[in-house]
Amino acid sequence: MIKIAFYWHQHQPYYKDNLTDEYSMPWVRLHGIKDYIGMALLLEDFPTIHQTFNFVPCLLDQLKDYEENRASDRFWKLTEISAGDLTEEDKLYILDNFFSANHQTMVDIHSKYRELLKKRNFRKKSARDVLKIFSNEDFQDLQVWANLTWYNPLIIQRDPVLSELVKKGEGFTAEDKGAVLSKQIEILRQIIPLHKRLQDSKQIEITTSPYYHPILPLLCNQESAKVVLPKLSLPKKKLLAIEDAKIQVERAVQTYKKHFGQNPCGMWPSEGAVSDDIIPILTQAGFRWLASDEEILACSLGNQILRDEHGEILVPDILYRPYQINVEGTVINMVFRDHNLSDLIGFQYSKYNADIAVSDFINRINNLKKYTNNGKPLLVTIILDGENAWEYYPHSGIDFLRKLYEVISNDADLECVRIRDYLEEYPPEQTLQHLSPGSWIGHNLATWIGHEEKNAAWDLVEDTRSFIVNQPEVETLLAKNNSISKAWEEIFIAEGSDWFWWFGDDHVSHYKDEFDRLFRLHLKNVYKLFDVDVPRRLDVPIARIDLRKPYTYPKRFLDVKLDGVVSNYFEWLDAGRYNASKDMDTMHRTYGQPVNDVFFGFDVDNLFIRVDFQKDLFSQYRERGKLVITFVEPEELQVYTSVFVEEPLRFKVKNKSRTCDKKDYYSVSLDKIIELSCPFADLGLFPGIEVEFFIELMKEDEVIQRIPRRTVFCFSVPSKEFERMMWQV
Repeated sequence: MIKIAFYWHQHQPYYKDNLTDEYSMPWVRLHGIKDYIGMALLLEDFPTIHQTFNFVPCLLDQLKDYEENRASDRFWKLTEISAGDLTEEDKLYILDNFFSANHQTMVDIHSKYRELLKKRNFRKKSARDVLKIFSNEDFQDLQVWANLTWYNPLIIQRDPVLSELVKKGEGFTAEDKGAVLSKQIEILRQIIPLHKRLQDSKQIEITTSPYYHPILPLLCNQESAKVVLPKLSLPKKKLLAIEDAKIQVERAVQTYKKHFGQNPCGMWPSEGAVSDDIIPILTQAGFRWLASDEEILACSLGNQILRDEHGEILVPDILYRPYQINVEGTVINMVFRDHNLSDLIGFQYSKYNADIAVSDFINRINNLKKYTNNGKPLLVTIILDGENAWEYYPHSGIDFLRKLYEVISNDADLECVRIRDYLEEYPPEQTLQHLSPGSWIGHNLATWIGHEEKNAAWDLVEDTRSFIVNQPEVETLLAKNNSISKAWEEIFIAEGSDWFWWFGDDHVSHYKDEFDRLFRLHLKNVYKLFDVDVPRRLDVPIARIDLRKPYTYPKRFLDVKLDGVVSNYFEWLDAGRYNASKDMDTMHRTYGQPVNDVFFGFDVDNLFIRVDFQKDLFSQYRERGKLVITFVEPEELQVYTSVFVEEPLRFKVKNKSRTCDKKDYYSVSLDKIIELSCPFADLGLFPGIEVEFFIELMKEDEVIQRIPRRTVFCFSVPSKEFERMMWQV
């Protein structure tokens, strides 16, 4: 007898801005009507197939928001708008984002959606290039298909309205669109109750993860990342947040009880990330078992789990059994996923016919029937994301899963089990005294720490967390408006794994900038809750380090005469130069930007900045416009004008602790050009210091143009040897 434990991890990051209640992205909603509902509905047809599902608590609460009409993401709002009322900005966003589904399995299978995708021509055209060839009818069809294609095939089959809309295919009406949207809420309301019914009937076990899906070992001790990778670079600032880890676990238990009416038994630690430090936290919260990857087991045992050329395990009874983890007297049970079988389902079988894929899987399982574990059945644990894989399968994986369940159901030597049931019947007999720190990705933690961008994000978390910890009169603030509690919530959100997943160069997404923005937004919210100025460092995107800089660097010392004109050809020739047109994506290049160019450079004592405007566009900002130069490294500081009508134009220096009113820094504005000189000493900058700054053109409190758009100007304050060193380079 072979026991198979399928363990599906259902997870989405936290897309909600708690201060505005707005959702930025639709993936909770769309995966809800496709995967979360579909996988559970299919199980109802196979009552002998027992499985384990993991729901991240913040996903459950986001589903609840949609159920109760408290959530509305940007995609939803743009779908609701009548196609004839869409603004140009709306249409550009729709053209760039409403094909965000697997093109082969979710777009091309519908003739009208495929036609619209071909017309969009992502490879050669920008949204603006094709805007005029999309009619209002096209936009309405696109609004419908961007939602309709996400419904699970089981839902389509069982709902006559949706079935008819799929058959109709095009020429959708406003009523059709309304039906597609309203049906989503109806389906989303079924997800949690359906899973609870399956749990109560003991067909499935439901487990949980830390509330906002943080990497627990990194909250407890970031040094643990160096156990497997000793040369890994760590953040500059040491984060020690064991209490945060405990709270995220305790909150998970509370949320689970609220939704499912009992205490959880098992936990999937976020990304399968484990270490000795997390074991006491989990046991104190009442968890009896957890899971991770086979490579964690191998590292913890100090040996390899060997496979043959076909990927078959050579010594099955090492992997296919549970273990007791005993860390200094704290005990919990643990199972480990078969890495190969899990990844075959997650990444490979989608490429094959369902019959062939199932046959391969079953053959691999059948090869294990000749082995026993001291007379006990082997436990083959298969763990993977419960939503992401199915986008790559035809029919959302229903054909594959149905065939797989049928074959297992008809084989007397195979049984699908809940993990808790196996552990109760066959308690572990082998004990591990130590867990090697790592995750289900490469048995290390480098996906979330070590890269310059990831480390920069952790430093921002530590800065913001310390800001809360160091707040005076905490009790008064808490009593007044619960700011402390809300601020901590933002920190817990920012500790989630997903933000760090997208930082660095190991993963690519069309929405990487949005994840970056959301991460910084949650940290900004902390300062807003205390009604203090948000550090401008949080306006600087993190995902920028490996981008090509949209400017050149200074080559030699400058000799600048502040007169508002280019006195001679060589005056700014060796400055660093930024050109606005080269810092725009295709969609934005046709928009007029008031600032054309920025030059920056220095002599040994002074920083020089020149801003060139488009004369016709600049004139509209003269009356109430101002220029703000914000330094974010080595400390926050601003050089700013009042308004452009002031003659002569003056700049002042301001930092967090003081405003330097003793000196006005004069510059000259002459129609198109502003030139500024400011002594390094007055800015607190000395040779060798690394400087980062950006420039904003503002009108009243609105930012009209930011320069550069999503990075910063960087340079080192020069010494007298600057030119000699540049010549050597």
